[in-house]
Amino acid sequence: MADAVEAGAGLAWRLLATLEGGSLLVATSALIAYTARLKLCKKRRYRIINSVLVSNTSSRIGRELKSKLEAHGYTVRVPSEGNTACLDKVDALVVIGAEFEPGLEGISQLVTQDVYDNLKLLETLSYSVKRGGCITWACSRGSGGAGAARDAGGTDTAYAAASSAFDAVLRASLQYIARISHCDGVWIDRCATTEQTVDRIIDEFSSTTPQDSIFSLRNTAHNVSTFFGRWLKMIT
Repeated sequence: MADAVEAGAGLAWRLLATLEGGSLLVATSALIAYTARLKLCKKRRYRIINSVLVSNTSSRIGRELKSKLEAHGYTVRVPSEGNTACLDKVDALVVIGAEFEPGLEGISQLVTQDVYDNLKLLETLSYSVKRGGCITWACSRGSGGAGAARDAGGTDTAYAAASSAFDAVLRASLQYIARISHCDGVWIDRCATTEQTVDRIIDEFSSTTPQDSIFSLRNTAHNVSTFFGRWLKMIT
């Protein structure tokens, strides 16, 4: 499909060389607009993220995430006590999931905090995100997560498998809520440390926010001169 469009644009430039006067000016303007639109369609769709709602800043991830986001110039909001609604809609939401700790107690904590509490929080806070925004779920392995499979009897491995199953449910729920909210759902896989988790969130937000505007007078002038240079080569 892309090759066919490129070939069509090339043919249009050749036909343009046969026109004269006012027809040449009109056709050139239309073709410049068409070619520019074609190139812009190939670019990555960016999200502008300036404000972030963090579900919980009492955890290690939440505290460090809030600090780093503010250091990078983001406006960070936190749900108030007893009121999870955000008066002003934000560009992104980060739900802080439970840290996985191996063992039966860790699984019980995961079910209580994530499957019950955080999923409800995700659904409630999703109404505070602007249409086209970003809804992120992030969590870490916890202090004992890195050695979750060390037990020779396979007990910890079984708990780790159970945690992965719960994560699959949480991820599917995130994508569903994001879709009905007309937002992008971003799942941050469990990292070994809090610092790695926070850095991945920052990288995700930074990579979706353009540093420079796509449209500028200098770029427009350069593109127009390139187009006319190509046309002159075709007719000479």
